Amino acid sequence: MKILLISNMYPSKDYPFYGIFVKNFENQLIAEGFEFEKAVIKGRGRTKLEKLKKYFQFFADVFKALREDKYDLIYVHYAEHSLIPLTLFGHLIKKPLIINAHGDDISYPSFISSFVKSTIKKCDLIVVPSNYFKEIVGQNYNHNNVFVSPSGGIDTNLFKPIVVERSKLFTIGFVSRIDEGKGWDILLDAVYLLKQKNLNFKVLLVGSGDQKDAMLKKIDELELSSIVEYVGAKPHDELPHCFNQMDIFTFPTIRKAESLGLVGLEAMACGVPVVGSNIGGLPSYISDGVNGKLFEAGNSEELVKCIEFFMTMDKDEFAKYKLQALETAKRYDSKVVASELAEKLKELSKGNKEEKITCVE
Repeated sequence: MKILLISNMYPSKDYPFYGIFVKNFENQLIAEGFEFEKAVIKGRGRTKLEKLKKYFQFFADVFKALREDKYDLIYVHYAEHSLIPLTLFGHLIKKPLIINAHGDDISYPSFISSFVKSTIKKCDLIVVPSNYFKEIVGQNYNHNNVFVSPSGGIDTNLFKPIVVERSKLFTIGFVSRIDEGKGWDILLDAVYLLKQKNLNFKVLLVGSGDQKDAMLKKIDELELSSIVEYVGAKPHDELPHCFNQMDIFTFPTIRKAESLGLVGLEAMACGVPVVGSNIGGLPSYISDGVNGKLFEAGNSEELVKCIEFFMTMDKDEFAKYKLQALETAKRYDSKVVASELAEKLKELSKGNKEEKITCVE
């Protein structure tokens, strides 16, 4: 079975992590026996002119692929910019159309989302990362064929408990882009409040981003340098070593469009309970009082209570949380996720072929 993959984000040599989820999705389905034809934008455009040229080529590639019709399914990643050419050339769509939404692309209204809305409503299947976004799709598009597939899942062969050298102090972890809305400032406020209680602990921060300097400045202003260790960004294959140094992982995002948060599941796969904001897709896998704790997004005082909950817990009870975190992560194994999505796509393609045979008869 061949899929026409359409996406305005795809890795390139210069930008190997740009749209990496799309590449991972492709590799997972290749392992399930699928073949691919692609119409994608590889890498970022450095200037407005370069971006414009990339989009013109993207539109031409989509038009050519649709006209040639050498595939069984059309699979589109990101329900905004990637859908513009399909909306313009909708008359050429002859095979089932699947749209994979990721969060922001269906959460916030924009001119582009209004322009492509008719295409979203007419598609055969919408794939979303969590039940939270399934509800949003139902509300915004009144679509009755929505499939939850958690963003490619996690590699449990990579993310797993391992023996590492770690601090004797209770370690609070954070792995994220250091950008607006990711909650690094909420965490630092909570750490400051914890420090006032004379508790013994340390914080491990991993990541980088546009607000890195602002974060470092706040660490200094709150006089947290002695308990906060910032190690910068780490390659994906080094993250298990970081997670295994943590006692708990904090996910203090305030983004309503937080689609799922695979980083939280990667932490769980390493046996680390997660303290996360009660927002977006996080409650779909963080079970309060079972494998972690949920707190009101943006509320640093509630975050403090959740952290203290684990800091004062006895070893046997803490071990139960770690075990439940591991059990949760198993359900999101990338091979399981890919297999379930592959079956759904085969079912859709088979249904389309049977419908055509019925029409001919």
